[in-house]
Amino acid sequence: MSAPNTTMRRRSFLKYSAAAVGAAACLGGDWDTVGAAEPANLVLRNGKVITVDAADSIAQAVAIHGDEIMAVGSNAAIDLLTGPNTQVINLAGKTVTPGIIDAHLHALYYGRQFWEGFLNIRFPGIKSLSQLLAAIEARAQTTPAGGWISGNQGFYLTQGGGDFDKTELDAVAPNHPVYLRHGSGQYSIVNSQALTVAEIDKDGITTPNPFGGVIVRGPDGKPTGKLLHYPAENLVMLKADGYRDLSDETMENDIKRAQDLLLAAGITSVQDVIIGEPDHMRIYRNLAQRNELKLRVYMLLYINSEEQAQQYVEALHGNKSDFLTFGGWKLAIDGGPAAGTALMYDTSLPAARSAYYYYEPAMLNRIVKLLHETGLQISFHITGDKGIDEALDALEAAMGSSGGSASRHRIEHGLFIRPTSLQRIKDLGVVMSVQPQFITQFGDGYLAGTNEATMQYLMPFKTMLDEGVPLAFGCDVPAFPFHEPKWAFHGATLRRTALGNVYNPEQRLNMHQALRAHTMGSAYAAFEEDRKGSIEVGKLADLVVWNQDLYSMSDPEQFADLEAVMIIVSRTYTSYLPSVVRGRR
Repeated sequence: MSAPNTTMRRRSFLKYSAAAVGAAACLGGDWDTVGAAEPANLVLRNGKVITVDAADSIAQAVAIHGDEIMAVGSNAAIDLLTGPNTQVINLAGKTVTPGIIDAHLHALYYGRQFWEGFLNIRFPGIKSLSQLLAAIEARAQTTPAGGWISGNQGFYLTQGGGDFDKTELDAVAPNHPVYLRHGSGQYSIVNSQALTVAEIDKDGITTPNPFGGVIVRGPDGKPTGKLLHYPAENLVMLKADGYRDLSDETMENDIKRAQDLLLAAGITSVQDVIIGEPDHMRIYRNLAQRNELKLRVYMLLYINSEEQAQQYVEALHGNKSDFLTFGGWKLAIDGGPAAGTALMYDTSLPAARSAYYYYEPAMLNRIVKLLHETGLQISFHITGDKGIDEALDALEAAMGSSGGSASRHRIEHGLFIRPTSLQRIKDLGVVMSVQPQFITQFGDGYLAGTNEATMQYLMPFKTMLDEGVPLAFGCDVPAFPFHEPKWAFHGATLRRTALGNVYNPEQRLNMHQALRAHTMGSAYAAFEEDRKGSIEVGKLADLVVWNQDLYSMSDPEQFADLEAVMIIVSRTYTSYLPSVVRGRR
């Protein structure tokens, strides 16, 4: 990770008043030239300001002018920057950190999950197959025959198993098309009525698998109702209520709904790593142009095929602003353990029972070379150890001997990383964008889908940091049930599952490392470490005030109680909760 941009810091500071010299002194700054008097707009004082700068400095106060951080230091130094119109917040000892940057989520799709017409099947409301079937049967009784029963994303069945298909759905909803998506998003289960509406195997003609997807079939050759990966899932999903024919206004409202939830949790920037189509980027632009986008958003566009990659490369180019950036491309290499589509070397594992190449290696090499040559970032969805090596092979072929730290291509998830792959990841400058909360929620399921040997290289966070591999944190909603950053901190520092099992305790991070990964690490993943991710002069004034001191948390109950009580996104968005003490001093 690069050092802070001191040139930017100095230039920004020169805009402010002569009184800023006193504040600069506490930063070790050398400020010879100071501009006209111009006091801070907002001051936060009398707190614990965790800066996440290179020295992990702790300050008492911070001054903000316009969109940027003006100064950081002691109460006395920052008081020199106040004027008659400065708003002063007395933090009364509360902790301030940089705004949390979520390196992996899907804001548009997350907001969609709360549509009132969905059958809500999201964990923890539904935990078992019996609960799921009972909910479908109850909905069928109040839905006119032929009407859709659409579930949101999605079900995680942690009790009583989850192996089912259209047979169980037909039994409880024989007269309604049913669409259910697994929480991971990597597969869906539908019933016979839904297959009929989607015209799968119409008139006895076998429907071919769409490129990249699989219509799972039984021994008799007939669809079981299980659809693997997005292209197959979309055959039904895009005909189902709640998913089809969404207007611009609907999608804008979905983003705003997600935005409100994320901001309230202390997340000030997000990296939406699956923009499904170029038109969805326009939805984000609409909001940004009307100043209704309060989160800062970095977008990666999903690639479905080699032909589509060629079309996008010719038509689209990267662009960047403080609130909306198009940064590159997203490719899926495999699926996930729950779907059995993790691309693993050990093909006997349940996590790999249905795995297949989404792209044959030769095609993957061509696509990666094409995308790499655009100069934009490539992000790979990968869960399996073999999948990781396939992506690294393609990157090495595309980048040659030049290496790749400047490209900052990314692996998303990377659940099972063999030690032999880590050095290659480092040499290629690949960023690991990971979800520590997966350990808490899914760790025991990973063991059921693999074995003890494979679990030895589950998410080796500490080794990655020790080896100099860039690490970024994200929550992956709606694939993960909860968006709050506390679950990432819990997973990274405790590595403890809901059942109390601890996997690879030597890979635990301390809270300093976990917070840095969720701020500066995630900023680095989007080439934004000189603009955000720490509380330093000249950076964007994105801050969070918490109800607890993050550096003192160790008990799991403390993580559960962690909440943001004040959120600032420069001048664009400020939210106070009643527990914040406000006053001049």
